[in-house]
Amino acid sequence: PPRNISVSITGSAEIVEGDSVTLICSSDSNPPAEISWFKDGESSAVGSGFSALQSFSALQSGRFYCEAHNQHGSQRSDAVTVT
Repeated sequence: PPRNISVSITGSAEIVEGDSVTLICSSDSNPPAEISWFKDGESSAVGSGFSALQSFSALQSGRFYCEAHNQHGSQRSDAVTVT
């Protein structure tokens, strides 16, 4: 199953009007994990894709986390705060 899943923020964690913040989700898994992005308090994913290093552009503030899953299991990251 995916291991060592984490989220990092490129640049500032503060959204300037008209801009977005890029979040990077990284994990170790074989086979590669599908990454889903969630915003705290919302049940449906706000983004997803297949990649060992998956990025997501946050257009609004809030707390975001990613979840990596493959046929062996899943794991979610700690949430990061975008303001």
